[in-house]
Amino acid sequence: MTRFSDLNYCIRMDVRNLAPASAGWWAALGFAMSLTVTAFSHAAETALPGTERADGPGQNEETVIYPRSFFDMYSPVDALDMVNQLPGFRLIEGGGSRGFGGNAGNVLINAERPSSKQDRLSQILSRIPAARVEQIELVRGDTGSLTAGGQSVVANVVLRDEGRANWTWKAQVEQDTDSGGPEPGGSVSMVARSGNTRYAAGVEARHFFIGNVADERLEVRGVPAEWRDDVEQTQGNDFAASFNSETDWDSTVARFNGKLEHQVFDFFERSERTPQSADESPFSVHRDTDSDEYELELGGDLQWQATPQTDVKTILVFNREWKDRISGRRREVEDLLIRRQRANRETREAESIARVEVDWTGWDDHYLEFDLETALNVLDNQLELAIDDGSGFSPVVVPGADSRVEEWRGDVQISDSWQIDAWTLEPSLGAEVSRISQTGPQGRERSFFFVKPSLAMIHAPASERQTRINLRRSVAQLDFGDFVSATNFGDNEINLGNPSLKPQNTWIAEVAHERRFGEVGVATAKMFFNYVRDLQDRLPIDGKDVPGNIGDGRRWGMELETTMPMDPIGLDDARLDMDLRWQDSSVEDPVTSRDRPFSGESKFRIHTEFRQDVLAAQTAWGLEAYYEDAVTRYELDELDTRDDGVDLTFFIETTRFLSTKMRLVAQNLLDRRFGRDRRVFESSRVEGEAAFREVRDFRRGRSLILSLSGSF
Repeated sequence: MTRFSDLNYCIRMDVRNLAPASAGWWAALGFAMSLTVTAFSHAAETALPGTERADGPGQNEETVIYPRSFFDMYSPVDALDMVNQLPGFRLIEGGGSRGFGGNAGNVLINAERPSSKQDRLSQILSRIPAARVEQIELVRGDTGSLTAGGQSVVANVVLRDEGRANWTWKAQVEQDTDSGGPEPGGSVSMVARSGNTRYAAGVEARHFFIGNVADERLEVRGVPAEWRDDVEQTQGNDFAASFNSETDWDSTVARFNGKLEHQVFDFFERSERTPQSADESPFSVHRDTDSDEYELELGGDLQWQATPQTDVKTILVFNREWKDRISGRRREVEDLLIRRQRANRETREAESIARVEVDWTGWDDHYLEFDLETALNVLDNQLELAIDDGSGFSPVVVPGADSRVEEWRGDVQISDSWQIDAWTLEPSLGAEVSRISQTGPQGRERSFFFVKPSLAMIHAPASERQTRINLRRSVAQLDFGDFVSATNFGDNEINLGNPSLKPQNTWIAEVAHERRFGEVGVATAKMFFNYVRDLQDRLPIDGKDVPGNIGDGRRWGMELETTMPMDPIGLDDARLDMDLRWQDSSVEDPVTSRDRPFSGESKFRIHTEFRQDVLAAQTAWGLEAYYEDAVTRYELDELDTRDDGVDLTFFIETTRFLSTKMRLVAQNLLDRRFGRDRRVFESSRVEGEAAFREVRDFRRGRSLILSLSGSF
C-alpha cells in the first residue's frame, strides 16, 4: 500500500463568494479559520526554524528574501512558477484601464517595472527560465524605493546573467469530455545576452474550443410560457509574438518592448424553443459571431543617473487595436425564416503614453519621487445594424453607433518614503486633469480635474510583524465602450452609450496586520472602507437605460489571507493557502429611491489552496475549488442575477522523466452550473411583478489538460 507521505502531492482549493443566505455561517467559518491560523502559527514557530535553515528565506522588517534554493522543492520551470509559490502573495497583473502609472502590477524585474501594458506580467514571467532567477525579494509596506504603482506588497524578481542562451518551452493539449476538441497549444521563448545587451523573445499559439449547453425556461406573469434547449460553440486561434531588450551603458539603461497579438474566433448558438401554448408552434433562434482582432504594442524607457542622488526614467508606450466583428440573429419556424438581424461593428483604438519619473535620495532617511505623465486615447466605433422581416434587409439607425471618442489626460504626483525607526511614512500628493470629447449628434466636450492625496503608514517592529495603514483617493478611468452603442443579440437588445458619463472617484481607508511564522507561514488580516463618489452604474435617462453616474455610495469589509504549513499536523512539506473576503455596500437606487448593494458585486468569497511536495517521489497532486455567491445587476426595467456555483479542479504533476514537468489537470469536476435569473419589468422595477422572467441553467462541461514544459 502506498502511503500519503510517499507521494509528492499538492492540493489547491479555491472557494469564493458564497450565497448570502449562508453568509453568517461562512463568517463563523472564517473566524474559526483565523483562530486555526493563530494555533498553527504557535506550532509552526517551534516546528519550523524559518530563517535558521541555510536555504530558507532571509528577513528584515520590510523585506523577505527567498533564494533560488527555496523553490527547488516545487521544481519550477520558469519565474511564474516561482512567484506563484511565494507565501502570502497573490499575483496582480495590473489594471486594464488607460494610462501607465495607475496600472502597475505587483511584480518587478530587477527592481524595475516592465515598460509595457498589454504584455501581462504572467506572460513576461513565463518567458524567464527559473535558472535565470537569483532570488525573489518580497517587499512589504515600504515600497517607496520601487516603482510599485501604489502596491503595498511587491515581489522583486532578481535575475542573474549567464554566458549562454536559455530556452523555455511548453506544449499542451486540452480535451473536453462532454463536447469537442482536442485543443492544442504551445509556446517557446529565449533569453540571452550579447555584449552589454540582454534580450528575450517568445512566440505562443493555441487553438481553443468551448462547448456549452443550457436549459432555460421563460415565464410570463409568473406562468411558464416556453422551454428552451440551447447549445453553444466557440472556437478560434490565438497567436502572439514578443520581444524585449535591455542595454546597459555604465549608468544609463535603455529598454525596448514589443508585442503583436492576433485572435480570430467564431461563435454559434442554436436555441430550440417550445412554447407551452397549444396555439404556438415550436421555433428556433440562431446566433453567430465572427471576430478578427489585432493588437500591437511598442514601448520602451531610458533610465540614467543625472546626479549621484538623482535617477531619471522616461517611458514611451504606443498601443493600437483593430477589431472587426460581424454578428447575426435569426428566428425560424420549421426551417422557414421569420426574422433576421445583422450587425457589423468596426472598432479602432489607440493609446499613446509619455511618462517621466525622477527619484531623489539627497535627503537622509527619505526617498522622493516625482512623476509626470500625459496620455492620448482614441476610440473610433462604427456600427451598422440591419433587420430583415421577410422583404430584405433594411438599415436601422442606432444613436451613438458611429462615433469617435478622444481623451487627453495629464497626471502629476510627488511622493516620499520617510523612515523613522520602526515606522515608515509614505505621503503622496497628485493631481489629474483630463479632457474628453466625442463626435456625433449627441457628442460633447468636457474637462475634469481631481486632486489625489494619499498617506501610507507602516509599522514593523520586528520582521515577523507588520501593520499597514493606507488612506488615499483613486480616480477610475472611463471605459470608452460605455460612450458608444453596441448590439446584444443574446438578450435581443441594443446597449446604448452615454456621452455624459463621468469618472467615479473613491476615498479608500485600509488597515492591515501581517504576521509571519516559520519559513512559509503568514497571515494577513485587513479591514477596509470606501466612499465612492459618482458611482458608475446603469442610469435611467428619458426612459432608456444607459451607463451613468447614480450618486455616492459606500463599501466596507474585511479580508484574511494566509499561508499555513501543514507539518505540525503530520503532512510533511505541505501548505494551505486561503483568501477569504467579506464585503457589503450601499447606494441609493435611482429607480426605487431605496438603498441597495452595488450592482454586480458579491458579498463573500473564499479561496483556499492546499499543496504538499515529496521530493523523493518528484510528484505533486492538487485540488482547486472556486465559489462565488450570486451577484445582481440593476437596470431600469431589469434585475439580472447570476450564480456561478462551485468550480473544482484536480491536478497531478511530476518531473521524474527527461527533466520535463508533466502535468495533468482535470477541470470542472463537479460539472459546474452557471445560473441566471433575469427578470424584466414592463417599464421600470418599481412596478412589482416582472413582465417576463428567464431562468437559465448553463453548463460548460469537464475537460482534461495535459501539458509538458521544460527549459534548457
